[in-house]
Amino acid sequence: MRLDNWAYYQRNTDDSEQWQYRLRFDIPFRFASGWEFTQRAYLPLLLYTNRTGPANPDGGWAAGLGDWFFDEYFTTPELTKNGRGLLGVRFVLPTGGRSPFGSGQYQWAPCVGFAYDMPEIGVRIAPLARYFMSFHAGEDNAGQVRRLDLYTTVSKALGNGWTLRIYDENPISYNNVSQKWFVPLDAQLVKRARKDLEFAFGAAYGLVRDDPRYLTQAYARVSLYF
Repeated sequence: MRLDNWAYYQRNTDDSEQWQYRLRFDIPFRFASGWEFTQRAYLPLLLYTNRTGPANPDGGWAAGLGDWFFDEYFTTPELTKNGRGLLGVRFVLPTGGRSPFGSGQYQWAPCVGFAYDMPEIGVRIAPLARYFMSFHAGEDNAGQVRRLDLYTTVSKALGNGWTLRIYDENPISYNNVSQKWFVPLDAQLVKRARKDLEFAFGAAYGLVRDDPRYLTQAYARVSLYF
């Protein structure tokens, strides 16, 4: 089992700001056949922002819950030497209510990915695609969601427990409703301090903001392994 404590700071393209604290739980199940099944929960317990929206019309600083989401996915046995596939789905619950705290609707997002390890040079390449679709809006006038997220994740071991990860936290996104792209630059450094303790910190910058999601973002986490 893994427990993550995440903290985020985000500046949006309209000059508003957002702070967030999020818990994440990973519970893996490994089978003798080589398959793995993982249940993962993301719980944004505090979102503090001055962004305007139906739930914050004056744009003053206000706090609330974010939308909670849950992953269920399978990792295959080796499909090729050092290569494994991933198939799964994410469910998003509208616990945050209306914008700017939540989307106001339920969403589901199937995903497919592949991870290939090159242990001789300490590199992992793990692309993943996830497509979000909204249904059963919990709030009036909630906007339709049809979005493709692309994670072109590359990890490089740096030695002494340090790893550099690119596009592991923030994806390239295509909004199929507006037919516009959002392309960030995302990178983080990860430090495995002990078998049961890991730290990470990273940042992202929106390079292409035709579908504006944020301008800049900084984040950090502390992970505990049980």
